[in-house]
Parts: sequence; C-alpha cells; structure tokens
Amino acid sequence: MELQLEELEASASEDALAAEGLCVKTASVCGFERKVPARRPFHEQSPRERVVVPMPCSCPACDRGRLAKLGADVPETLEVMPRNRRVVQTVREKFSCRECETITQPPASFHVVP
Repeated sequence: MELQLEELEASASEDALAAEGLCVKTASVCGFERKVPARRPFHEQSPRERVVVPMPCSCPACDRGRLAKLGADVPETLEVMPRNRRVVQTVREKFSCRECETITQPPASFHVVP
C-alpha cells in the first residue's frame, strides 16, 4: 500500500510540474471591452403614438388587488407607410403585489424585427 501511495504522490507531482510548464508556454492576451451596439433614437420631430397596455386588475399569483407600480418598459417601433411615418411607443407597466411580493408585467407585443 505504501508503495502505491508513493507512486501516486510522485505522479501527482510530475503532473503539477507539467501543468506549470504548459502555463509558462501559453501567451497572455490583453483584454478588451466590446463596444455595445447602440441604436440612435428616432427623430423628435416624427409624430408619436402612445399605446398603453392595460394593467391587470389583481395579482395573477394570489388573486389579490394590492398592486404597486414599479416602472414601465417603453420600446419604440417605427412604422413606415407610403409618405407617412410615425413612432409607436408601447408602454408595458410593471407592478408588484404587496401581498405575495411577485412582479407582474404584460407580455411584450410581437415585433417583426427583434
């Protein structure tokens, strides 16, 4: 048993030395930050239509009516019709239930281009 333990310790130390040798041979690469692709906002002069998705009457998790507003997501979609353009803002408000502490929000509408 002692001979087998000795052989295992020797092979483990050889593996550690081999791993250190490989680490020395690898090249270090400088890190960089990716640029986040940002879309430019639509022109302020273009006409806007605001669509508000109705809030739920009660919490879908516990069916109680104590909802508190947390905020809203307002994506903008550009609709192009011949000789007419408008920006549609779809407002999806977030609510939290004060009883069960769950956050609810209506599902997002379908967009052709994500």
